[in-house]
Amino acid sequence: MEKMLVLAVAIGGVLVFDGFALKRKLSAGGKLVYGILIAMSLYTGIDYFVNLDWPDYFDLADAVFGQLSKSVEQSLKVNWER
Repeated sequence: MEKMLVLAVAIGGVLVFDGFALKRKLSAGGKLVYGILIAMSLYTGIDYFVNLDWPDYFDLADAVFGQLSKSVEQSLKVNWER
């Protein structure tokens, strides 16, 4: 119940404030970007609320940059025992 209240207040507050503040100020592209960000926020909020092991931003970053980051880490590794 507590998680649902936090999610409702957070997302609801953002939507109410932005509804008044940005009503006529966004272009079509701005509205698209805003909608994508709200959809991402809702996805992570629902993931937080139901506490399932859904893919999140860290999984996406690991899939995209995982191998590159491991190779950079290996190239920067220093052998302190000589």
